[in-house]
Amino acid sequence: MHHALTLAGHGVRLVPLAPLHAEHLFRHVDVPTWSGMAARRPQCVEDLAEIFSSRLEDPSALPFAACDPVTGAVAGTTGLYDLDVRLGRAEVGGTFFARAHWGSGMNPATKLLLLGHAFDDLGLSRVAFRVDTRNGRSANALLKLGAVHEGTLRAYRPGHDGARVDTAVFSVLGAEWPLVRARLLARLERRDPTGADRVGEAAPVDAA
Repeated sequence: MHHALTLAGHGVRLVPLAPLHAEHLFRHVDVPTWSGMAARRPQCVEDLAEIFSSRLEDPSALPFAACDPVTGAVAGTTGLYDLDVRLGRAEVGGTFFARAHWGSGMNPATKLLLLGHAFDDLGLSRVAFRVDTRNGRSANALLKLGAVHEGTLRAYRPGHDGARVDTAVFSVLGAEWPLVRARLLARLERRDPTGADRVGEAAPVDAA
């Protein structure tokens, strides 16, 4: 949906997503960064802008561009989807970051901001995550975060290679949010300030 909400903290600023952000992000789109996304990998700036436009046209979506709060550089996208305040639920998705920001702390920081908005501001009861089952690292990271694995949706969507993709579903409930928040804060606080822990970093955990 079109919105004017901005969330900021812990080294990231989330601003309303716009098609113009495609001009900043398309050059960072490659197979690894896009591998967990449901949408087909864009082949040009216009393709990516169209994907962003479709997110804005979805009344149940709250999409953001993730920016460096110091330089203003656009680092990636994320958002809340299937948002239904009446039913108290949403899903984190549409997430990808430029490779230069993998391991920077932006991914857990955006989770902290999105989950905080979902539970503390909107009063939701449940936030879900979907992950390609081939991405074991992402699944393990969600478990360490405190999310609960609910099961697997078999052959849930077509993959970029033409095969059907199994999707694992995880969730955080309102009662679990304080523990998840504490774990996210601890993860952000213990980061290596030199950035040395970026070496070997895989794509952001919630890129599915």
